Amino acid sequence: MTIEDWAAVRADVTAAFSPGSPVQEKDLFAGRGKQISALEDAVNQRGRHAIVYGERGVGKTSLVNILGLVSRRPNRDVIYVRVNADPTDTFTTLWRKVFKRLNYTAEVAGGSKRISDDFSGDITPDDVQLVLEQFSENQMPIIVLDEFDRIKQHQANILVADTIKALADYSVNATLVVVGVAEDVSTLIEGHESITRSLIQIKMPRMSTDELKQLVVTRYSRCGLSTDADAVWKIVFLSRGLPYYAHLLAMNAARFAISERRLTVRHTDIDKALDGSITELDQSIREDYMRAIRSQRGDDTLYASVLLACAFAQTDELGRFQQSAVAVPLNKLHPGKNYQASTYAMHMNSFCEEDRGNVLQRVGTPRAYRYRFADPMMQPFIILKGLNEGRLTDEIAQIFSTKPQMDLGLGPGI
Repeated sequence: MTIEDWAAVRADVTAAFSPGSPVQEKDLFAGRGKQISALEDAVNQRGRHAIVYGERGVGKTSLVNILGLVSRRPNRDVIYVRVNADPTDTFTTLWRKVFKRLNYTAEVAGGSKRISDDFSGDITPDDVQLVLEQFSENQMPIIVLDEFDRIKQHQANILVADTIKALADYSVNATLVVVGVAEDVSTLIEGHESITRSLIQIKMPRMSTDELKQLVVTRYSRCGLSTDADAVWKIVFLSRGLPYYAHLLAMNAARFAISERRLTVRHTDIDKALDGSITELDQSIREDYMRAIRSQRGDDTLYASVLLACAFAQTDELGRFQQSAVAVPLNKLHPGKNYQASTYAMHMNSFCEEDRGNVLQRVGTPRAYRYRFADPMMQPFIILKGLNEGRLTDEIAQIFSTKPQMDLGLGPGI
């Protein structure tokens, strides 16, 4: 292969993996069949709408992007609009964003017009209902309000609930999808309790081993690269179910293999890709990590180890863990020690304070506290740092998770 050929392969890898942006192609969307089916049900049932919620970084935006593609049918004109909410948005500014992106055929000379031209003042739920009623029966508007949790104005939240109720009550042939970071629906959208019957609630969990495997292998295959089970498992293990990290590690490992003029990605390439991957991460994550582990006393290096142990602590389905659950991984990281919960209680409490960036959140009562990472993206980063700095080895890492037999043959897509 020529230098130009290798450059082309590298460009293909960079294009195939998208750690910084949502997936836009159906063929590159890994798994999530259950969630896709639930969204399609909302689109296909008149008067039904959807709410997609879950941790940051689990692929919610990629999911709703794919909805615009899989909803297409013969004789159906899908009109897909996705807008991002921001902290300054009101109900009016949010829907003005939507209307700027919508056109409809009005009963006026010239046919198509911009809906936003009709609204110079405040927009109400009744306005939204009337606009969406303008579309014909063979048109299917799908409106996605992404990053909805960022809206600070409580009234906007209530008015969106009113809008969902109005669209459902009048059986408007349009689907509204609300997307945001939340543990449950009640923390994302408030208002009429009656709207829950009109909402299909879709919780996005972290990706499974099979879904992450498909994410990596599909893209490598498209780029003409091969790999082995050890390499894929290492990417899966380090990603902790978050597709962002799988994209980042797989991309940088492939780049390293290409730099050595190989079309096969090995598990050692992931190690070589750690520095580049950590450098590409959001600066705020790196700064928050350093703030959390810094020591006022030079001899207290346990902060980094306790935080790494927290990343391996056994959790419930909401990602929460008990203080006592940190002892097992901490003692595996330091063989020969016998750390008890009382040994690192001060460290755990410190991680929940502003001085250490509130890297952990504490919930519950004093005798039954549970902890979780305030930012889910921090957990894999801590593991990457531990591996890159030598506090964690492959041998120790494998203690924390059973390595499955991996068939790298591609399973069925969505």
